[in-house]
Amino acid sequence: MQPRGDPPRRGSWYSQPVVWLGIAVFAASLAGSVWLIVVSVRYDDTRIPTNHQIFGVPAQQPTRPAPP
Repeated sequence: MQPRGDPPRRGSWYSQPVVWLGIAVFAASLAGSVWLIVVSVRYDDTRIPTNHQIFGVPAQQPTRPAPP
């Protein structure tokens, strides 16, 4: 037990609540990023049939079905 005249020890990083909050926010953002990557693997990227440029990148020309 510490004597009454000694100030409480606050020099340790683990006694600072802001550090724990930062660790929690970092872990949540990391877990969210991993979750988004895992979920996005399930879905295919479909091409947009257009003749225009999208964000300055020429899009693929739409394919026309072969005549019967």
